[in-house]
Amino acid sequence: MASAEIFILSVALGMDLFSVAILIGMNRIKRSVILKASFVFAMFHIVMLLAGYNIGRFLGGFVDRLGVYSGSPVLIMENCASIVGAGVLVGLGILMLKESFGKEDKLKHKKKNPLKGWTLIVLAFSVSIDALAAGFSFGMMEVDLIKLNVILGSVIFAISTIGLSLGKQASKLLGERSEQVGGIVLILLGGNMLWHLIS
Repeated sequence: MASAEIFILSVALGMDLFSVAILIGMNRIKRSVILKASFVFAMFHIVMLLAGYNIGRFLGGFVDRLGVYSGSPVLIMENCASIVGAGVLVGLGILMLKESFGKEDKLKHKKKNPLKGWTLIVLAFSVSIDALAAGFSFGMMEVDLIKLNVILGSVIFAISTIGLSLGKQASKLLGERSEQVGGIVLILLGGNMLWHLIS
């Protein structure tokens, strides 16, 4: 697989993350948090791709026998992760709205970091689940894993950093309304994901 093809695939895998990162960046997070979160997002994409790759390699010898349902475990995991991820987005949106309308200590409010602990881990897992399905496909072909993971990790890190930074800049332009806008859009995005999953 050519480097250009891997790059295009990596960008495609990072598009969900990019849209979410812009909205979360409106929470005025620090540069150090942006870099840390971007690293976590990149690592999760690499780990998920490797997990999918190894599953694909394991099942590769049984493709003819497994036929149609060979991708079912990946599909089930992808749906579960999407539901959890949608819940996290709605939760973050509600939190941003609550804090934006709160009248207590505005300075303290501005320093809060939504990208930490389990919230960051669950969010990173949910936005990287597509890499699991991609890795599953790669497991049934010969690919240069080192090149694949280096390009994927670098692209995802860049996409996350750019998205979070753009969100931070947007918050400066929108002022006090930025978190309200980001919170509402996160809730709508998470709700839309849930709607499509259950409909």
